[in-house]
Amino acid sequence: MTATSSMKIKALRMFSHYHLGTVSQGEIKVVRKEIGEALVGLSLAEAMEEESADDSLSKSVKKGGKSGAKPGANSADKKAS
Repeated sequence: MTATSSMKIKALRMFSHYHLGTVSQGEIKVVRKEIGEALVGLSLAEAMEEESADDSLSKSVKKGGKSGAKPGANSADKKAS
């Protein structure tokens, strides 16, 4: 049994792929080398340098919404001035 080689890619824009499903813009995934090279060739992704497998898993997790301040969060500060 031969080991399949893999590569890490970063999506340049959102796209859907038969094997990968929906990939969000900026999402980093480890994929089979053949798939990665095809996506890079289609300008849907860029090849990333390899890091440890643990780092790639933590980066592919989507984070929550916007981190901006919520309206009214600093209302006490506004009244003080």
